[in-house]
Amino acid sequence: MEQTILVTGSNSGFGRLTVETLARQGYTVFASMRAAAGKNAPAAEELRALAQREQLALQIVEIDVTDDASVEQAIAVIIETTGRLDVVVNNAGVTYSGPLEAFTLKQVHQQFETNVFSVLRVNRAVLPHMRRQGSGLLLQIGSIAGRLALPFFGLYVATKFALEGLTESYRYELAPFGIDAAIIVPGLYPTPIAAKHQSAADTERTALYQAAIDKFMTPLYAGNRSATPPDPQEVADAVASVIAQPAGERPLHTVVATVAQRQAPQAINDAVTQATRSFFETLHLPPASLAPKGEKERKRR
Repeated sequence: MEQTILVTGSNSGFGRLTVETLARQGYTVFASMRAAAGKNAPAAEELRALAQREQLALQIVEIDVTDDASVEQAIAVIIETTGRLDVVVNNAGVTYSGPLEAFTLKQVHQQFETNVFSVLRVNRAVLPHMRRQGSGLLLQIGSIAGRLALPFFGLYVATKFALEGLTESYRYELAPFGIDAAIIVPGLYPTPIAAKHQSAADTERTALYQAAIDKFMTPLYAGNRSATPPDPQEVADAVASVIAQPAGERPLHTVVATVAQRQAPQAINDAVTQATRSFFETLHLPPASLAPKGEKERKRR
């Protein structure tokens, strides 16, 4: 059966690569972005031209993931067009960097609104349709920062830790409906999200940490600035691989990173999987038997 896929944040980075990859594999893909007729018009036109040139089932859909009405309207358009929605790739996100105490509460709300609340909003809109189908996949784009607490990325880390918990809970809750939930865990890749990051607003407090920030950031991004940086296409390929696997057998985590970067998050994933299983079994909790079969973690690169 032909699958319909929605990818949020498709104007650049992982999202852009993912929609191109999936469309070329024969899926019906809706590339979502906000301001498709405004600031993101060039990206939208490039995707439309690609679809026409290569005869791809790739369409642009306007979605502001921070707005209930926009999300509901877009999902309605997709369902009206194709009659179904099989996969949602929650890719839209932003990065805030700086010392935690230097962020205003307004910035905290903004970071969580885009990276966490939008995922809940989109998933809430699509789940009734997936339940009616008796199938579906919620695929979140997480980060190694969702497993490792990185200094000066505290807000971003908190949002990605939240996605980890949400995805695992979705996985247990939705399994009886035939709906999968999984998360892609990328390492550091050279994508536009780094250039578009937001800094902590309180520059006076940030200045107190500047020496430590510089000392941490330089080696952190050394790989991305090298002559052979990691290829972000690997993340799009990992998304396609998870989607292609049989329902109920997809791995909860797929770590996509260099060998050096993936070792720690992979070890954490393995330990948490085992600890969770033991917790359920010890207390005779029913969710342990509801989880999909794909418990084995997936390693990439």
